[in-house]
Amino acid sequence: MKHIILLLTGVLIVMGLSGCGEKKYNLVMDKYGFRSEKTSYAEGERVKVIYPIEMIGTDTDYRFSTDSEDVKLRQSFDGEQGYILKFTMPAHDVKMIVDSRNTMTADPDANVQGPQNRPPVPEDCISNDNLLFDYYEATVATVGGNEYSEYCLYKYGDAGLVLAYYRAMEDSDETMVYCIVPTSVLDECMDLVKHYKMRRWKNGRGLNGKRYVVKFMDHGDLNSVSSDDMPENGRDAFGAICGVLDEAWGRYYSPPDSETWFCPECGAKNNGKYCTDCGLKKPE
Repeated sequence: MKHIILLLTGVLIVMGLSGCGEKKYNLVMDKYGFRSEKTSYAEGERVKVIYPIEMIGTDTDYRFSTDSEDVKLRQSFDGEQGYILKFTMPAHDVKMIVDSRNTMTADPDANVQGPQNRPPVPEDCISNDNLLFDYYEATVATVGGNEYSEYCLYKYGDAGLVLAYYRAMEDSDETMVYCIVPTSVLDECMDLVKHYKMRRWKNGRGLNGKRYVVKFMDHGDLNSVSSDDMPENGRDAFGAICGVLDEAWGRYYSPPDSETWFCPECGAKNNGKYCTDCGLKKPE
C-alpha cells in the first residue's frame, strides 16, 4: 500500500510540473484557415497561429485581430509559411479574426485577352438570369458618397463558374473584372450559408457604417439576407464567405504582365512598384 501511495504521489508531481493540471482555454479559429499546433492553451502560454501562404489572395490586404481587447497580437510574415501571429494566452477563450480587402485596380483589357484562366465569356453569361451567388460589402455614409465591392458567381456551362468582381470608390464609376473558377467555390459558400443558418436570419442586429448582403439560390429562388438580419455571429458568416471568395480570386485571377511580390516590411502582397499597404518600393 505504501508503494502505491508513493507511486501516485510521483505521478501527481510529474503532472504538476508538466502543466497537465492547468486549466486550458480554447483557441477558436472556425473556417478562416488559421493553423496552430494546439487548439487549447493554459493561461500565460505563448500561442503561435499561422495564416498559411496558400490562403493569401492576390491584390488583397489582410487585417488580423481577436475578439479580446486584452490580447496583444504580434504579426510578422514568412515567405514560405504566411502570416505568423503570436500572443500570450489570457484566462479565457480567444477567437481569431481576419478581415480582407481586395485592392485590385481595374484593367480595361482584362476581359478581352489574357491568360488561360480568363477566356472570353459571352456577355449574356454575366446576367441576373445566371446569378448563383452574390456577396456585397459597402462602407456607407462616407464623405463624398459610398464605397462598395461585390463578388458574383454566374453559371458558365461545363467550364465552371464566372467569378466577377465589381468595385466602386468614392466619386468613381463601377469597374468589373472576372475569372473562371471551379464549381467547388460555390459549394464552399453554400456550406457556410448552411453552417451559419443564414436561411433563418431575420430581425437582426445591424451594423453602423457597414452593410453586407448575401444572395444565394434556395429551392430555385434567389434568397437574400443582409447585415440588418444577422444574429450575433453574423459578421463571422460574412467574413468567412468573403474569405472563400478572396481565396478563389487570388488563386484564379492573374492580371496581365504582373509579377507578385511580398513586402519585406509589412508582408502585404503586391503587383505594382510600391507596396499598397506601407508604400515601400519593390526591392530590386
